[in-house]
Amino acid sequence: MGTGYQPSIPLRTDQIDGAYVLTKTYNENVRQNVRMIVLTEKGEKLTDINFGCGLKRFLFEPNGFTQEAEIDSAEEEIISQLGTYAPYVSVNEVRVSTQEHTLSITIDYTILPTNTKETDTIEVLA
Repeated sequence: MGTGYQPSIPLRTDQIDGAYVLTKTYNENVRQNVRMIVLTEKGEKLTDINFGCGLKRFLFEPNGFTQEAEIDSAEEEIISQLGTYAPYVSVNEVRVSTQEHTLSITIDYTILPTNTKETDTIEVLA
């Protein structure tokens, strides 16, 4: 059995780790955690209904996701959730844009324990 931090998402198997491939580095683990926080809907995690950004709601706004206030609200939600659930990350910048039923989120952040800068782009589909 291999060593690592947690099962890598999506779940898959291999010859080394066996039942679940694991995240192998601290930075890989943090990257996965950031993605999970951003992609989780409010109430989806039964043990903590406040966990997650709940960004899909922005895709169903009556006039679409085009208003500056909606973009600001989504960016603030991401920063707030990462501050609460990933205190080992310092968010440098969040950029949210939209294209026909898809939110594109780019997050620039620093992983504090390793002082590593990361940029991750995450898409939220309707």
